[in-house]
Amino acid sequence: MDKKLLLGIGLAVATGGLAVVGLLAFKTVRKVKVNKKRKKLRKYVKHYLGNNKKALEIVDNLSNFQVRILFKIFEKTTEKISEVKLPGKLSDKLAEIAEG
Repeated sequence: MDKKLLLGIGLAVATGGLAVVGLLAFKTVRKVKVNKKRKKLRKYVKHYLGNNKKALEIVDNLSNFQVRILFKIFEKTTEKISEVKLPGKLSDKLAEIAEG
């Protein structure tokens, strides 16, 4: 065979292999991130909902996509809350209520 043909085939195989490795690495990283978020969500349920078994089952049955979307909603909500400016009296009142 011609050397140029062998070189072309070798480069094509190497490029395809790198693409597969890159894709697998991306999926693995995303899966690890989602598992971290799922654990954090379980921690929220245990803390704020009193370890509610039904809520924990729901968290366990969420798809990875649903977990990612839920955390995007949390992030957006947190951003919007920090932008809200309350009048002084109302702010003091909410602080008193939060303290108990």
